[in-house]
Amino acid sequence: MLKKIQVILLYLIAFSLPFQLRHIFNFENIKNINGFREHLAVSLYSFDIFIIIFLIISLFSNRKKIFNQKTFQTILKQPLFYFILLVFTSFFATNSSSTNWYNLSRLLEGIFLFITSRDLLKQHTVRIYFQFILFIGGAIQAIIAILQFIYQRSLGLNWLGENIIGADIHGIAKFSFEGEKLIRAYGTFPHPNVLGIFLLFSLSAGLSLILSKKILMDKLRPLYRLIFLSEFLIIIIGILLTYSRAIIAFTFLLLIIFALAQKKFISKRYKQYCNQLKIPFFLQTTLAIILIFGGVFLAYNLIAPRLCIQCPNDSSMSFRKTYRQTAELIILKHPLLGVGLGNFVPVSKEVTVTKLSAWRLQPVHNLYLLIASELGLVSLFLFLLTIFLFVFRQFRWKILINSPLNLFFLISLLIAFFDHYFWTIPQGQIIFWLAFALASIQKTTKVDSPKYHFKLILQNLRKIFKELS
Repeated sequence: MLKKIQVILLYLIAFSLPFQLRHIFNFENIKNINGFREHLAVSLYSFDIFIIIFLIISLFSNRKKIFNQKTFQTILKQPLFYFILLVFTSFFATNSSSTNWYNLSRLLEGIFLFITSRDLLKQHTVRIYFQFILFIGGAIQAIIAILQFIYQRSLGLNWLGENIIGADIHGIAKFSFEGEKLIRAYGTFPHPNVLGIFLLFSLSAGLSLILSKKILMDKLRPLYRLIFLSEFLIIIIGILLTYSRAIIAFTFLLLIIFALAQKKFISKRYKQYCNQLKIPFFLQTTLAIILIFGGVFLAYNLIAPRLCIQCPNDSSMSFRKTYRQTAELIILKHPLLGVGLGNFVPVSKEVTVTKLSAWRLQPVHNLYLLIASELGLVSLFLFLLTIFLFVFRQFRWKILINSPLNLFFLISLLIAFFDHYFWTIPQGQIIFWLAFALASIQKTTKVDSPKYHFKLILQNLRKIFKELS
């Protein structure tokens, strides 16, 4: 019964993740701050309630397994354990406020969700339904994003956590096109970049569903199959309307790698659908070329206003450079324990060379520099070592290419060089740790592991030496 409740709670976490339903405890303190202030908010989200209940039940149901000597010895071998210890050391060694306590609880929530959700996601049925919920959630968010961009304002979905957005509102993400300010799509997320990474996550989940249900796709009715496939197009349009350059670039990279890895499967399905629609064989290739180049042409024209990196009206790149320089100065001054969790922005006021207005101050748009700045270089090393041991220690490129969710996690590690929401925004944090959990369960067999091949080489070398002697 407890396992069933855990599974239901995991589904509820995936369902409620996109919706910004929350209570902000320090709203009175931050409501008059202009610009982006998500990193200052102390909030309780709807998905937090589900996560807390999920963690409590997981702890209770696994109490015998957790509190024994073997488990403790295993924990002591994990770099993640020492990462958590260093987080606490850095936290108590630096100034701590209510916001810092909140940031600590957020980080621990993500880590423990990663640990507890892995066992459930190893079950094929649980993983399929979990991915399906993410995929449907992405389609809903993409529809909201498309309508926001068309009307250039919020849709009044505040009961779902939608921000109040508009072209004339200060601090809203927008860009200039032919002298007119256009807002970027938000969905029900705090920023278009966070919407973009969630849509990419749901797109990857949808592609995994196609590969997991190769036989079941044939059994779907034509109408349901059309709805299912059209959701991919809706999600891709939603990604384009976020106008997040990094997300758009990596989305196309993911789709290209997926298409090359699954070219036989895609070709077979395409011919099957063309035959069902009674399209002549000699027109099928022509239609495919028109669809591909037509899609690329439309996508290019849609995102053209944001393709310029050093545009005169686009100051985001210069601000990112300032944040990076500030992070480098902080790391040089505090290389071991950093300045403390959540203290990057307060400290940057004193360290930064370029004086910025209060609403322009943000965390550095680089996850790794942010971790090194707040927790120190040793913590950054342990964080990367944890990822390596869980995902890349037993690793094959073939598994990466054939698994869209593995590919998404690798892309997330690359996107982390260009933004901070995996560390500072609750929805971004949960996306990262859930993606990490999904990627960590895709392990290779013993025969595929580098350790096995290394042992095999040593055995062969011993045989050779014995024969020579």
